Amino acid sequence: MSKRILYVIDSLKFGGAEMLLLGLLDAARERGCEAHVAYFTPGPLEARVAERGVGMTRLSTRGLRDPRALARCLTLIRDWRPDIVHSHLIKSDLVGQTAARLSGVPRIITLHNTDPWREKKAKSLMYRALTAGADACIGVSDRVTDHVARTGGFRADGIETIVNGIDLQHFDPARTQPLDLVRYGVRSGARVVAVIGSLTAQKDHENFLRSAAILAQRVPQAVFLVVGEGPLAPQIEAQARGLGLGPEKLILTGAISQMRELLLALDVMVISSAWEGLPMVLLEGMAMQCAVASTDVGGISDVLEDGRSGRLVPAHDAEALAQA
Repeated sequence: MSKRILYVIDSLKFGGAEMLLLGLLDAARERGCEAHVAYFTPGPLEARVAERGVGMTRLSTRGLRDPRALARCLTLIRDWRPDIVHSHLIKSDLVGQTAARLSGVPRIITLHNTDPWREKKAKSLMYRALTAGADACIGVSDRVTDHVARTGGFRADGIETIVNGIDLQHFDPARTQPLDLVRYGVRSGARVVAVIGSLTAQKDHENFLRSAAILAQRVPQAVFLVVGEGPLAPQIEAQARGLGLGPEKLILTGAISQMRELLLALDVMVISSAWEGLPMVLLEGMAMQCAVASTDVGGISDVLEDGRSGRLVPAHDAEALAQA
């Protein structure tokens, strides 16, 4: 009988953990395993999960504020009877791991970031209590593994690093045509610089915007794209206008599903994050031979060598990022 794996994840929007999930679903199918996805926030990746013939259960759109999320996860485990519960990201760790422990099902956690909240005692203690006793804990880079061993309540010998990876046959510049950015308002002949990721505090878009304002003075033909969705979109737009970056200079595109084509159309991809694990978009950008300038956070320097395969700068340093 094939193994059943229940994956629990915060959202099915575009994001690094979510793209990794798609790869895990493919790998599970190749190994004869049956998969099911439980999630909180809906998004465009629901269609990609459905294309794989994988069932889905929405736990709640209210996150941890909804006590029914845990009840639904418990019911799903009881009815679907998974052999393993594998959770990704904090909401799903707390709900998925608790439900699996109460149900007596083996459980795995994949940790994707060097989250600063782990340094806060109250939140860290709560997380430790609810995730204690996981059968396996995976960090997506050595930096994540070290950070969690120090702050997360897991023994160093109880965490294994499995570095994020991508399908190089899929991310192949020789078999890809660049995305036509004119549809997003980019003028012909512009030098295009983009930051790609969820519009959240982690990605530190203010750092990107400040560097863009500096670079715009030095490279008049530069146009800047903010690619992604998230709660900070209005704030980012207001900050951009306050820095003198008008709509012809700074464009919020929303989510773009054609990632290979987008990366091939860029002159530079920027990662301005305050913290990270090992961003999938970094691996994708490098595979598509896109120039990368990034803050030196998380496991990025394990992959990106400053001055050779890209540029690394300190976090929160807009001048250094613009110079890169």
